[in-house]
Amino acid sequence: MPAKSCDCGPTLAELLLDWPPEKFPELDSATTSLSLRSRDLREQFNAGTPFLSLPREIILEISIMACEPVYEASDPDNFVRSKQLTSPLLLAKICQLWRCLVLHYPRLWNVIFLNLRREPEVYRAQLELLKSWLLRSGELLLSIHLEEMERDPAGWVKNPPVEVFDLLARYSHRWLHVSTFLVRPCWEGLEKLPLPSLTTLAVRPPTVVSSPAELRKAIWRISYAPCLRNAYLVVFDKVAMDIPMHQLTQITMKSCMRQDCLSLLASTPNVVHCALLSIYSRFIYNLHPAVIALPYLSSLTMASLGDISMITRLLDCITTPALSRMRVICGESRGAEPFASIGTFLSRSSCSLRELSFKVTNYRETTEQALIAMLTNMETLEKLELHCKWGGKFEPVFYHLNPARPQHTPQYLPPSRVVLPNLRCFRYKGPMSFEIHHLIKMIDMRYRMSIDREKDLQWDPVGRQGIHNCIARPESFDIEILEMKRDHYYTILCDYADTLERLMEEHDGIVFSFCDEMGDNIPLQNLIPVMDPDGLAEFFT
Repeated sequence: MPAKSCDCGPTLAELLLDWPPEKFPELDSATTSLSLRSRDLREQFNAGTPFLSLPREIILEISIMACEPVYEASDPDNFVRSKQLTSPLLLAKICQLWRCLVLHYPRLWNVIFLNLRREPEVYRAQLELLKSWLLRSGELLLSIHLEEMERDPAGWVKNPPVEVFDLLARYSHRWLHVSTFLVRPCWEGLEKLPLPSLTTLAVRPPTVVSSPAELRKAIWRISYAPCLRNAYLVVFDKVAMDIPMHQLTQITMKSCMRQDCLSLLASTPNVVHCALLSIYSRFIYNLHPAVIALPYLSSLTMASLGDISMITRLLDCITTPALSRMRVICGESRGAEPFASIGTFLSRSSCSLRELSFKVTNYRETTEQALIAMLTNMETLEKLELHCKWGGKFEPVFYHLNPARPQHTPQYLPPSRVVLPNLRCFRYKGPMSFEIHHLIKMIDMRYRMSIDREKDLQWDPVGRQGIHNCIARPESFDIEILEMKRDHYYTILCDYADTLERLMEEHDGIVFSFCDEMGDNIPLQNLIPVMDPDGLAEFFT
């Protein structure tokens, strides 16, 4: 502490001036002794605080794990949707030792998550912080996640953060993953930048833009990026954009015209993972002139804000022989045609689909028969997810999934035909638009018949030899019933308490929960201890 910073400063200064030179060795000795004493006291304190006494190597490993991007379990390769739990700046505040280690270790500074603000003082501080951050990263490859934090994001169009982009451009030779918003004139210099290591590029406009047409006028190109494999494109015009599409193995297109998406897909023969989100069209019948072959595509996600017809029109234009995972998300499903179109697409592709997920807000009209017909031809399917907010009649689906379905139930297929023989994981999230005993019976019979097959028992519950030899052993059933009144819980659980309790005890993979009208989720596991009429009555009152 400087002498002038405390009240006794003048006195200390006078004492030092009057100190005889021959006393300086004595002063040095006293200073050394005090330093040693201070170190001893610090070590004693650290001994009582374990994390302060960790070896340097352990501290650095902890810091690296804390600062690495965290990915969503459902999308483990998507850097765009990743997040950082903490930053090296916070770790540097723990103590002097951690600060010394963190500030001088480049591996903690090569990941940048920055939420830009337009306020002049904040923006200047962020720019200086970014300069220091980049210097501390050494020569490591950079992962950059740039977001905008504004009430009016369109303000970035009028006042673009040119200084930030110019600073990042100086390090373009070290870009590895980049997720950023682009506004004029920031996109104009992309073609001139050296991008030898760029692997992931996500480009989007600010969150809300008053005039999207302004962004579509942007002409931006990347002529040379030999390592580019993953592209995430939001609101773009295919005519104004040029990147090496033939290199891509993963592509996501969002809020784009259908014809532009098809044109880009036609130039991505090596794509393995594809997501088409919020795709729209200005015309109803602007079909692609020829079917696009995507021989390596194994994962396909398609989402539409409206009905499912936009998705089916896209499927009419592609063929995917290697497809194993498919997700469909849409606002509503009308009639049987969408499921028939999806079935035609899968049949045309001759693929062995293993995972299928439907998330439809509203099922309209009669769709269950077409859904069952589509599932019947998916003998390789191992995982099925059905999400519905309202509408739909899933009762026929459940009793057709029962490998020993009773003869008296409505049959869309021959009774001997087993639907989804290889099904291992099933998830349903939606309303109680069915009699629950059909669902419980289906779960019970799939477990019982698969277990009998594995034990090689000759047991035939319904007099049809050989059916039980076709059922794979289930791994999980995850059932979540939405917007259910509590008095309805009581009735259901009282009627099926014994069966539900037995299933939960015998099989770890069953998860059953109810979501009431207030949005509270009640897992069935919480109700097992009170699975008797008196206990349930007390629980629900």
